[in-house]
Amino acid sequence: MLRRNNALIIFLVVFTFLLNGCANKSDGSNNDSSSGNDEKDVVEINIGHVGAPISPQEGAAEIFEDLLEEKTDGSVKVNVFNSGQLGDEREIVEGIQMNTIDSGIISAGLFSSHDPVMAAFEVPFLFDDREHALRVNNGEIGRDVLNNLEVEAGLRAIAIWEHGFRQITNDIRPIKEPSDMDGLQIRSPEVQSYSVALEALGATPIPMSFDELYVALDRGVVDGQHNPLMHVEGQNFHEVQDYLTVMDFAYTPNVLAFSEEAWERLTDEQQELVIEAALETAEIWSERSAQQNDEILEGLKGKMEIINIEDIDRNEFVKIVVEEGYPQYEKEFGSQFVDFLERVQEASDNN
Repeated sequence: MLRRNNALIIFLVVFTFLLNGCANKSDGSNNDSSSGNDEKDVVEINIGHVGAPISPQEGAAEIFEDLLEEKTDGSVKVNVFNSGQLGDEREIVEGIQMNTIDSGIISAGLFSSHDPVMAAFEVPFLFDDREHALRVNNGEIGRDVLNNLEVEAGLRAIAIWEHGFRQITNDIRPIKEPSDMDGLQIRSPEVQSYSVALEALGATPIPMSFDELYVALDRGVVDGQHNPLMHVEGQNFHEVQDYLTVMDFAYTPNVLAFSEEAWERLTDEQQELVIEAALETAEIWSERSAQQNDEILEGLKGKMEIINIEDIDRNEFVKIVVEEGYPQYEKEFGSQFVDFLERVQEASDNN
């Protein structure tokens, strides 16, 4: 009997000890839970793009991430997934539309199936310079375009960011005047805006994916290509191209888009701060991109023969594209397309 009582006493002591321990752990977990609630108050937004870790998309995304964290006191956290981790651009757009991807940085031309005006952004020689482009993108024209895209594509179009001015390279001859384009086979993205202008200038556009381009240039499948300087350097095109003409051939913009579900996770104040940060990102990245281009151009000296924009009469190229290309744009895309082009040109300092 005594043994039973002793065993019972030991059992009660151990049970009480364990119970107190659980209570303490429970208190601790409540504290952790409180901390977890603070973390849950942070809205995380995943942003996908196809650019490399060093690319226009990544450069802008990093600026946006820092600005938004500062403006929201850390209540909105951005996670950037580069190099197509969330899919190619079409897959990112589809994911945003289906609310399976929060956000993406996508080439404006990719939205042309939803709104033909989006392809108009990439019409060669549309913008005089970065200041002109930024004035349009961050101004009334840009907002009108984004508002219409939201309706047509079923997503939240937040801002337009610079991908860069495209410059032309080739390995046949230096391009100094429009006649130098005659007969050149120029690789071009599958964007009709580029093809119309190249044909007007006498070149033959060859649609081809970007990942096939270096080999095609090396083997002479195409004579040249056009891309922002960041890609000319990053892809080592100087190894397979002799001439670079800096003419600001075409301006390529990217669109920052959110899914409806991700947008609704934000408070009204957070939404306003997202837009504010996105517009500031456009300005900061434009300045930073210009600096990087100067550095890249300096680094390409001696590797390619460089024809600077001051060495050509850019207006000669512009005149041909406007006179011969614009009627073709109207024929293929309609008057709304050309109306947009004219509206953009009116926003130039030269008008």
